[in-house]
Amino acid sequence: MSAPSAPPLPAKINLADPHLRAVVMDTLKAIWKYVVPYRGRFILSTVLGILSGLFTSVMIIGFQLIFSLVLNGKTTTLGQVIELPIFGVINPAELLGVASDTPVGIFGVAIACAFIPVLIFLRGFLGYLSSYMQAWVTSKVVYQIRNDAFGSIMRQSPGYFNNARIGELMQTVISQTGVVQRNAMMLIQTVVQRPVTIIGILVMLFASDWIFTLMSLVIFPACLYPIIRLGKRVRKVGAKEEYDSRALMASMQESFAGIRLVKSYAREGYEMQRFDRSNASMTHNMVRWAKALELIGPIVETVASFGIAAGLVYAWQRGITAEKFFVLVMALTQIYPPLKELSRVQLFLQKTTIAAGMVFEILNRTPDIQDAPDATVIGRTSGAVTFKNITFFYRDRDDVQKEMPAVKDIDLQLDPGKFYALVGRSGAGKSTLFSLLLRFYDPDAGAVLLDGTDIRSCTQDSLRANIGIVSQDTFLFHDTIRENIRYGRLDATEAEIIAAAKKAHAHEFIEQISNGYDAIAGEGGCNLSGGQKQRISIARAILRDAPVLLLDEATSALDTESEKIIQEAIHNLSAGKTVVAIAHRLSTILEADQIIVMEQGCILDRGTHAELLSRNAMYQNLYNLQFSTENKEES
Repeated sequence: MSAPSAPPLPAKINLADPHLRAVVMDTLKAIWKYVVPYRGRFILSTVLGILSGLFTSVMIIGFQLIFSLVLNGKTTTLGQVIELPIFGVINPAELLGVASDTPVGIFGVAIACAFIPVLIFLRGFLGYLSSYMQAWVTSKVVYQIRNDAFGSIMRQSPGYFNNARIGELMQTVISQTGVVQRNAMMLIQTVVQRPVTIIGILVMLFASDWIFTLMSLVIFPACLYPIIRLGKRVRKVGAKEEYDSRALMASMQESFAGIRLVKSYAREGYEMQRFDRSNASMTHNMVRWAKALELIGPIVETVASFGIAAGLVYAWQRGITAEKFFVLVMALTQIYPPLKELSRVQLFLQKTTIAAGMVFEILNRTPDIQDAPDATVIGRTSGAVTFKNITFFYRDRDDVQKEMPAVKDIDLQLDPGKFYALVGRSGAGKSTLFSLLLRFYDPDAGAVLLDGTDIRSCTQDSLRANIGIVSQDTFLFHDTIRENIRYGRLDATEAEIIAAAKKAHAHEFIEQISNGYDAIAGEGGCNLSGGQKQRISIARAILRDAPVLLLDEATSALDTESEKIIQEAIHNLSAGKTVVAIAHRLSTILEADQIIVMEQGCILDRGTHAELLSRNAMYQNLYNLQFSTENKEES
C-alpha cells in the first residue's frame, strides 16, 4: 500500500488556525485511506456504537417502567397506568393481555427487577462489540502504517541516516503509531457514540418534562469555559511531550549503541544525567497533560451539578414523584460522562495529529536514490566497472552542497577478474567510490557503469546482487552464526553455509564454540573476536558469490596472525572476481594488478606496485612511512 499524503505540522499548535484545521483534516483523510480496506468492520463498529448510545435512552425508559411497577407498594396492580417519556401513557395489563386487577406480586417484582441487569448487559454488550471492532480496525491500520513507515525508512539512502537520529526514527515507528492507534480509537468512540447517547437522552428528557430539562441544561454553556481555558493551556504541553519522547528514545539508543565507548571513558554517570534530563522533561509534561485532562471532568461535573440542584427545586415545586425525579436525575447523570469525553476531543485530536504528523513525515519522504520508472533487472554480470568522468559533492542535513567535491573528474576502468587497490590519505575519496558503485549516492556529474550499463538504469536490488563487500566495520546481527552467514543468500542450504564457512576459515572456530552454528553472535557480534567476526563476514560474502567484490580495509584492525588467516580467506573469496580493495596496509595489496593513488578526490597516479614505487612521490612516502613503522614494531 502506498503511503497517503499528509502535510507536515506547523511548529506552533493552534487549532483555531484555519491552516492547522486543514492540516488536521488532511491527516485524518490520510489515516482514512488506511481504514478503507477494513471499512466493512469499521462501519459495523460505528453502527454498533450508535446502537449502544441509543440504548442508553431505552435503558432509562425501561428503568422508569420497572420503578413504577415495583415502587408503588405491594398492592400495585398491572392495570395501573404508567406515563413514560416518548411512549406516553401505557397500561401494562393491556400489553400483557391480563385482567386490570391482577396484582404485581413478588413473582412479578422479581421478573421486573431481573430486567435491570439484562438492560445493562445489552448496553454493555453493544458497547463491547463496537469497541472490539474498532480495536480490530485500528490495530490493522496501525500494523499497515507501521510496516509502511519502516519500509519508507529502509528505502532511504545512507545519506539520510547520516543526518537522522536512529532513536527518533525508532520512537516514531513504534511509539507514535501506538499513540495514533490509542487516540484514534478514543476519538472514533467519542465522536460517533457519545453525541448519539446525549441526543437520545435529551429527546427522552424533553419528552418527559421539557421545563425540568431546560432548567438542568441552562448551565451547559458554563461547562464550555473550563474546556476552552484548559484546552489552550494543554495544547503546547501535548506537543512538547511527544517531542520529548523522541529525544528520550534517541538518548537511550545512542547510549546502548555506544556502550563500549561509554564504559571505556567511564561516562555512565554522564549518560544517566543526559537520560534523566529528557526523562524529567517528558514526565513533567505528561503530568501537566494528565492534570489538565483529568481536571476538565470534575469541573464540568461540578458546574453541571448546579443544573441538577435547580431541577430539584423545580421538582419540589411541581410535586414530581420521587421515582420520576430519580429517573430524570439518572438520565441527566448519564449525559455528563459522554459530555466529559466530548470535552476531551480537542486534546486527543491534538495528540493524534501531532503523532500522525511525525509518522506521515516519514511515510511521505521521497528517497534520495530511487529506481527509475523503466529500471531493468540485470542478471549476473562479468564484473566490468567503469567510473566515467565522475564528480560528486556530499550534502549536509539541509541538503546544501559542500564546497569541495568528495571526488572530481574520476575516469577509471576496472576489468573483470582483476585485483585493484585504492590507496591515499583519509578523505581522498576512496570510500566515496565504493558508495557510488553501490549506488548509495548518485554522482553530480558523470556515470558509473557495470558491464557498460549505467547503474541508474537498473534496479538497486539487481545491481547490489552483483556486488559483495567485506568491511573492517563488520556488523553481525543478534542472531545465530548460521543466520548471519545465510544473510549473504537467504535461500542457502545448510551444506552451502558450512562450505562457505570452511572457505572463510570460520568453520574450525565455529565448531569449537558452544552451540556451534546455533551460537548467538550477540549485538553487533559482541560475543566474537574481531578476527572471528571478519571471517563470518567473509563467509557471508562467499555465500553471496557476487562478480564484484569490495574490500574496505578488511584487515587493517587485525593482528598479524589473524591477518594471515583473513588474507587466505579473502584469496578464496576473490577467485574469478573483480576485486577493489581499500587498504592502509600496503602489504596486503602489493600483488594488485593496478594500484590507484588518490589525493583530494582525484586520481593522482595508477600502476603496479613497482611502477608507482619508482615514480610516484606520494606512494613512496606512504610505503616508506608504513614499512619503516612495521620494521620498528617487529624489532
